[in-house]
Amino acid sequence: MMRRLNKAFTLTELLVALGVIAILCAVLLPVIFNLMPNQNTIMAKRAYYTIQTVVSDLINDEACYPDRTSAINNPRVGFDDPAGSPNCTKWDENHLDDSTMTQAADKFKELFIDKLGATKTDGNNKFTTNDSMEWSFTSAAFNSGNDEGGSILLTVDVNGKDAPNCGGNGYAYVNELGGDDASCKDRTNGFDRFRVTIKGNGQITINPSDVWAINAVKVNRNITSDKNSNDEDD
Repeated sequence: MMRRLNKAFTLTELLVALGVIAILCAVLLPVIFNLMPNQNTIMAKRAYYTIQTVVSDLINDEACYPDRTSAINNPRVGFDDPAGSPNCTKWDENHLDDSTMTQAADKFKELFIDKLGATKTDGNNKFTTNDSMEWSFTSAAFNSGNDEGGSILLTVDVNGKDAPNCGGNGYAYVNELGGDDASCKDRTNGFDRFRVTIKGNGQITINPSDVWAINAVKVNRNITSDKNSNDEDD
């Protein structure tokens, strides 16, 4: 009768196997990490399309922004309309038209924040959304002086209070969201803030300095590319 022998791996075989695994990890992990989208880039894309959606919804809301582009008296382009309407629940007939257009910005900000269901942190100028993004309206100048209807600036920090609190071109948008320009001076990637201009006619543009955000809102391949300008610093 033959005895069954229990054969085990030798120490040399185990070391060879571990060496092969280590080599595979060294080769594959950088590829896997490179394919993982940068979180701030994803959030920037999300923020931009949120802005697009809300702006589109508002400018096509006949209750709050009736078409007055062809009006003989006091024509309006879009968001340069400060007047209230009985059918616009957040900006009703109690909000009268005014010649200085200051109410046009107040109207837009009130309706924009309401659409987002955001929490105000400084009147109608600063607010926080449920995903912890921080937003700030500045430089509002809606007017009927040109075909664009004036504009308003909106700055967003896609990860809220978390670092680095920097926009493109080494700028922190201190006046809009606080922070420190000095800490952003030499940064070339890993950004989390950007600013858009919203025209009175509904057109939206990203600040040219915020190249990382411009790249983020392009097609999906750009958010996983190894050339993604928002990858974290080494």
